[in-house]
Amino acid sequence: MASPQELSSAEEDNLLDLPSPEIFSETPTHQSNSPLTIADLNPGTPLLSVQLSAPQTTPLKTKFAITLKITYTGLLLNPDKTTTPTTRPITFRPWTLIAWHQTEPQREGFWLYRHRPINNNNNHDNPWEFTEMDDGTICTFAIYDDPDKEVPVSKGNHFTNSFISLRPGETWTWEKTLQQEYWSLLPDDAVPADRFRFCFKGAYVDWWDWGDLEEHKQAGTTVLLPCFEAARSIERETDKKMPALVVPGAEEGVEFVIVDGST
Repeated sequence: MASPQELSSAEEDNLLDLPSPEIFSETPTHQSNSPLTIADLNPGTPLLSVQLSAPQTTPLKTKFAITLKITYTGLLLNPDKTTTPTTRPITFRPWTLIAWHQTEPQREGFWLYRHRPINNNNNHDNPWEFTEMDDGTICTFAIYDDPDKEVPVSKGNHFTNSFISLRPGETWTWEKTLQQEYWSLLPDDAVPADRFRFCFKGAYVDWWDWGDLEEHKQAGTTVLLPCFEAARSIERETDKKMPALVVPGAEEGVEFVIVDGST
C-alpha cells in the first residue's frame, strides 16, 4: 500500500510565510445552508476528516489552488455517535468530494464567499456575500444518450472513474484550482483587496466499501455510472447495501486576499 504522501494527486502549494489573515467574527451564510457535521453521519460508517489549506494572498490571472486533504481517522461511528477504533481499509469514489458544481442538496460541496472593503476601509460591518464559482469560458462536451457503463473499482484514468483506498491514518490530497492565467472561477469584478473565504460544506459519497483496491480488483467489483461518468453512481439491485457515507465539512474555511500583481 502506498504511503500517505504517495496518495497525493498534486504537490502542495508552498504556503506564503505571512502572518495569519484576520478572521472576521461573523460567519458567512447563504440560505441557511449549514455544513454537514458528525450529527449527519450514519452508524456503521468510517469517520473521515477534512482539512483545507491555501496561500494567504494571490494576484489575479495567476495559478491559485486550494488544497483539500481527506484523512481516514480509523474510527467507526456507533449508533450513539460515539466511535470505535477499526483497522479495516476503505475504498471510495471521490467524485462527489471534488465535483465542480453541487447544488442538490445545497449543504454539499464547495462554497465561495467574498468580503469587499468599503471606501478602502476593511470594515467588519460589510457582509460576506455568496458568489458563484463559474468561469463561463471552459467548454465541455458530454454524450447523455449512450448506455450506462460498468466501471471497475480501480485507480481509473480520470477523477470521474477513479477510486481511492485508505488505511487508518492515511490521507488523500487533491488540489482545486480556482484560477489560471487565462481563466478564473473568481468573480469577473474581483479586484485587489477583495477577501474571499472558500468553504467545504461536506459531501455524501456516492459509492464506498470496506477493503482496498487490490481486494476489489480480485473480487471484480464494478460500479455503474452514467455514460458521461461525471455524476453520481447508479444503484443496482445486485449492489451490496452499504450505509450512506457522509464526509463532514471542514471546521473552518480558508481565507485569501487578492493583491496587486503589478509590482
